[in-house]
Amino acid sequence: MLFIIILCVVIILFFFCISPALRRHPNSQLCKNLFVAHRGLHSLKDGIPENSITAIKRAADMGYGVEIDIHITLDGKVVVFHDDTLMRACGVNKRIKNLTYDELCEYKLFGTQEKIPTLEDVLKTVNGRTMLVIEFKCADAGFKQLCTAADRLLRQYSGKYIVQSFNPLPMFWYRHNRPDICRGQLSTDFFRQPKNNALKAAAGLLILNMISRPDFISYDMRYVKAFPRRICSFLGAMRAGWTFTELSQVEKVKKNFDIYIFEGFLPEIKES
Repeated sequence: MLFIIILCVVIILFFFCISPALRRHPNSQLCKNLFVAHRGLHSLKDGIPENSITAIKRAADMGYGVEIDIHITLDGKVVVFHDDTLMRACGVNKRIKNLTYDELCEYKLFGTQEKIPTLEDVLKTVNGRTMLVIEFKCADAGFKQLCTAADRLLRQYSGKYIVQSFNPLPMFWYRHNRPDICRGQLSTDFFRQPKNNALKAAAGLLILNMISRPDFISYDMRYVKAFPRRICSFLGAMRAGWTFTELSQVEKVKKNFDIYIFEGFLPEIKES
């Protein structure tokens, strides 16, 4: 009997922790069957690097949603860039958070003439033409500064956007400071990743939803059958999948996702 009671308590606690937001956000319908270009429509062979103004403009011009990543610089500028360091994109082992925006402007993306854009640049480029999916990149200590600085710009933006992060703390900030904004919890099956730890395991199980209470779950599409993702879907969360690299992947799992974050091909957009 004691075992059954303990088991019931554990199950109830798990469902409490994993549960998404109870509401159905108004943007849910706008995100149905939404194709989102991962870091813009980039193609290095064509000289268009990821998260560049050219890649973002290209995606918006073609009618796709646009996924971008944001960091905050040493002097408080919000910039659009994926990695924590410049090594992969610029060949310099320096961290975004340790550089001012003027210092960042000295470097070009992947050997092109494209510079690292600001969030303000991107908002002007998209100009409300399509849905923006904004991923917050920050360590625990810097999430408030990034959220506050980004929100200052986004409050003046008239277009549609949703926010997401692997770190539940920025989504916690949005939950309490901008509950009107559709927020998402990014995750994957961290148990299958080489560098795993307790925090990542918790994130993979989606039990950190108790912090963010997301409107949608943005999950690695390779693990479409992951139990936590399916439970969140059952409980009403909107479903985003990343990163689709060919149309056949979409066809195999299209009933399991609402948002398709893609790169490397051009999916056909069907009129609703």
